[in-house]
Amino acid sequence: MHRRRWYARAAIFATVLAAVVAVLAPAALAEAASPSPAPEEGIPGIPVVTGVIPNPESGLENWTGTLVQVNYEPNGATLDFGRCQLYIDGKEQTLSGPPKLIPAVSRATSTLQFDWTSPRYEGGEYDFKTVLVTTDGETVEYDWSFRSEGEAGAGQLISFAIMKKWFRFIAEGAVNTVALTVVSIGLACVFALFGALGRLSKTMTFRQAWERYRSWGYMFRMVVGRIPYWIATFYTSLFRGTPLLLQIYVIYFATPEIVRALGLSQSYNPPPFWAGVAALSLNYGAYLTEVFRAGIQAVPKGQREAAWAIGLSGWQTQRRIVLPQAFKIVIPAVGNDFIALIKDTSLVSVITVEELLRRSQLAGAASFNFFSCLLVAAAFYWALTIFFSYWQAKLERRMERDRARE
Repeated sequence: MHRRRWYARAAIFATVLAAVVAVLAPAALAEAASPSPAPEEGIPGIPVVTGVIPNPESGLENWTGTLVQVNYEPNGATLDFGRCQLYIDGKEQTLSGPPKLIPAVSRATSTLQFDWTSPRYEGGEYDFKTVLVTTDGETVEYDWSFRSEGEAGAGQLISFAIMKKWFRFIAEGAVNTVALTVVSIGLACVFALFGALGRLSKTMTFRQAWERYRSWGYMFRMVVGRIPYWIATFYTSLFRGTPLLLQIYVIYFATPEIVRALGLSQSYNPPPFWAGVAALSLNYGAYLTEVFRAGIQAVPKGQREAAWAIGLSGWQTQRRIVLPQAFKIVIPAVGNDFIALIKDTSLVSVITVEELLRRSQLAGAASFNFFSCLLVAAAFYWALTIFFSYWQAKLERRMERDRARE
């Protein structure tokens, strides 16, 4: 009883949160989280600055006051970090140490970070200038101004102000997360059904068939009829035997190369959302194939015999008798995979799909406080899991009552 009350309260909380997410229109606020201006053409051997943090074009007015980042394209040059300089309001900044190179977002762009502990710059308008010096002695200067309203996320482990400011932006990612999950699990069930039927199409071995019929014509028909089994076996083996993240990369990055190699299109690029759906549905479909196969086999053999006795064909028996009972059997497993898929949708953030994790990353980069933004995303994942777990439990109890009446 206490457990049911806890589930009911948790479901009410999750329902309210889901309603808030549903009301939010998926407006494009990504502009506020894009910290870099468009890159310029450069001269080989001379780096080109492509973006800065704090960025005056981001629409934000917060800055940590102790850190500056400069994104640049090397263009074949190598920086002499010890000679690179940063000026604020015309005064050379005393750094905590030599500027350091931080992991780049892409192979074409690098990021140089200047940081210090004192002084901490509070609200105000500041003029910045950075001087990048290469090992060949070439220098590149870049100037910009930024008006700060005060300290951003850095220095605070948890900032409720940042959570409040970016809540709507991150919440809109929950819409994409739910959409990815629902569409992917629907397609995964379709793949799983055909995969299970293909896996069950094998009724006997070639040796057994030859010993029983002694007919080359029958053996040929058996080889043709075995094709669905081979396809289903290859499909489940491939997608269960390779990582989901690898499959996402292959579908998104390698598909255009395959299309170009076939001479079909030189400019095709799959939409990130549908590339993510394809990878998630194919992967989960492979795992659900075995679940569906076990569910079909769990239907008592007498059900098929009774259907044949009243004159139903093989397809009619599957469609009207076997599959409806099998679906009831596999509902718990499908529900569990649905809950797991909610979390696995975070993997498609690597191909720029703006679901919960991707939006929390963008908000963290723009606010200088990843922890606070990731906490908001974690709360949404948790709430969605509680919400759908509650309804899954209710559905399972309903199925149990149906089986009891039977």
